[in-house]
Amino acid sequence: MAIMWSEMMSVGVPVLDSDHKTLVGLINLLQRSIGDPEEYVAVYSVLGSLEEYAAHHFTREEKMMVASRCPQLGQHRQSHEGFAEQVRNLKNRYESNPTSVRARDCLGFLNDWLVNHICSTDMNYRAWVVGHVDAMASGQDLVEEESGGADWRRLKILVVDDNLNFCEILGAILQSVGISSISVVNDLAAAKSALIGQNIDLLISDWHVGVESGLDLVKWLRQGPLPLASLPVLMLSGHERMINRDIALLAGADEFMEKPISARGLLICLARLAARQ
Repeated sequence: MAIMWSEMMSVGVPVLDSDHKTLVGLINLLQRSIGDPEEYVAVYSVLGSLEEYAAHHFTREEKMMVASRCPQLGQHRQSHEGFAEQVRNLKNRYESNPTSVRARDCLGFLNDWLVNHICSTDMNYRAWVVGHVDAMASGQDLVEEESGGADWRRLKILVVDDNLNFCEILGAILQSVGISSISVVNDLAAAKSALIGQNIDLLISDWHVGVESGLDLVKWLRQGPLPLASLPVLMLSGHERMINRDIALLAGADEFMEKPISARGLLICLARLAARQ
């Protein structure tokens, strides 16, 4: 059953609530990925996103607690370290043997974390952080550092992929940094219509879109009129080897990433494309 975000989960700090909503989204995606043909891609992508979540959300939270002199800082740090260790252990197990970690293996501790940490322990710092000018400023500063100078809120992104679970993982990662204008299509005809009919800043396309090829979409794009022909493109693939990165680039893609992706790797790549655009 999907978890619905509730204002009862809110800690009263928009940037931290946004991080927590991302975690809720990742939990729901794991739940829906059970039994999916690309479950292994979803699991590893979510583990990578959780690793980024641990690194950046916890840093943000702790910086805000330091600024507000919250007395629960030590307890929080210890809890954060425990979460990060669990994610590392699962990720290491997966890298040793991908079949040894399934979506169900991750859901137990994530649901426990949601209930016992976010909905309980995190509420203890609320009175210290909410309304504290220095704390709020330190949290926002870190958001701006992570963006690499990109104005995420203004970006309009088109995702072309026929795997709905993976599209939702991408959406969760993009929304976590404030990108709200995300269009998703599942075939090349719909992609071409969206590119012609909408103002798009970046294109993310899978190599294999059903029986069609994302490479054909990129070639079509590059032969079109400006500004479409110069649209930045990230090509993804869960099937090709990295040696075929050159094939994607020769077809007209600007960047290539192999699935499973990492959240941080994706955002760094998109920041480069946004700067180019």
